Amino acid sequence: MQDYGQSLLIDVLSVTCCFALLLRFAAIRFSHPATPYMIFHLHTVTVRLLGLFNGAQTIYSNSPQDFEPVMADEIIRAAAYCDIALWSVTIAWVLFAVLSRAEKRRPDPIPLDERVLKPILAVAFVMGIVGLRIAANVPGIGAYEGIDQSSDWSSSSYLIILPSWFGLAVLGHAYYYGFKPITVVLLGAYLAIMSLQGGMRFRVIIGLIMAIQIWIERSNRRWPTKLTVVGLALAALAFFPMKTVGFMVREGASRSEISEMLSLSITDVSEGANTDQMFLDEMGSALTLIDLNGKKFMGSMYLPMLTLPIPRALWPEKPGLSGFLQEISTSSRPMAACGMITTYLGEAYANFGLFGVFVVPPILALFLAMFYKAAYSVPRLTVLRFAYILVSVNLIQVYRDGLLSVLVFTLVNMMPLAVIVLVHLMIDAVKKRRHLGLAGSAELNPLTRLADSDRNVH
Repeated sequence: MQDYGQSLLIDVLSVTCCFALLLRFAAIRFSHPATPYMIFHLHTVTVRLLGLFNGAQTIYSNSPQDFEPVMADEIIRAAAYCDIALWSVTIAWVLFAVLSRAEKRRPDPIPLDERVLKPILAVAFVMGIVGLRIAANVPGIGAYEGIDQSSDWSSSSYLIILPSWFGLAVLGHAYYYGFKPITVVLLGAYLAIMSLQGGMRFRVIIGLIMAIQIWIERSNRRWPTKLTVVGLALAALAFFPMKTVGFMVREGASRSEISEMLSLSITDVSEGANTDQMFLDEMGSALTLIDLNGKKFMGSMYLPMLTLPIPRALWPEKPGLSGFLQEISTSSRPMAACGMITTYLGEAYANFGLFGVFVVPPILALFLAMFYKAAYSVPRLTVLRFAYILVSVNLIQVYRDGLLSVLVFTLVNMMPLAVIVLVHLMIDAVKKRRHLGLAGSAELNPLTRLADSDRNVH
């Protein structure tokens, strides 16, 4: 506990100083990349160290005869790397804010076009309803009815993500048109259904974050109200038992059984014994396994993204996105089999060693700061701002799961909204190509040149 106490003290001082610097010099807001980063760090490091200091057990400690428990020195090492990263991203965000204070409005931003928005949202809404009927567990309706669940297509991501299209269509509509009464009702129904899906609870949190972000954008605010913050905090607490509750409801558990489970979950969270509070332990375990593996991946773990669009039903041996985790896992620490994470920082260490811990965080912070500044230099109803919002609401997952999540959560899990951005960019590229073609034709036309010369003479 003494070791954890020193590490906790260093972390609390780091969090306090970094947050003060960000508030004073970086002018952060709810959508700034620093906000989800601070939440991620507080949950992953600060709260976990506090729990360990108060006597919480480390991961695998409950079954030392089968697995190798994560030791204190491994966790302290991981916490130290996280504090280094916290300082580096803070310095990057502060320096960028100070050095780029001059307002530079981006010329000719691409506006969101209703003619593009409406048909995509309409298709997503209809397909989402189909997805809810087929691939979601809705009370009173069985999932996957009429579908061969032994088929590879039943577990395909194309089918699994389909139910979320309903909520994404509603959120996309709210971004452009605002929260109408029917929008609020549909969004509430979607979030309620998603909360019962067990393993898909991230859709509830991301949906809530995006809904709040849309409201903030439309209200021209920088931060949510106190009441909204309380609501988010309650949603965060509900996140811990949500997976288990979802499975229990699907299996027909009684209210008393669910209430008992909720009581146990609250006790676990208060004691720091919930598995969702052990991300720091998982990172510490990963660092050790990476060292034992003796290999630097140098970015090769991102190569499976190239094959991501190919359905596994067509290519059963398609490389998985967690291949590197399977490579470093051992029988005494089966991280891949247990669905554990390394955080983006553990991923950086796997790629480049200690060099990655120092370099990847500030580079990521700089890229996000540039994106953030560009997005807020244009009006709200533009493609650039909309694209940034899609990324920003998923950043908590990126920091938690790794850089692959930028593409997985933005392009795949939010596919209909990402398609809106891509279609706008394609249309704009075609318009520019046509404009250049017309300009080039005018320059080559001798009659045009003659008319220009006559105008110059007169």
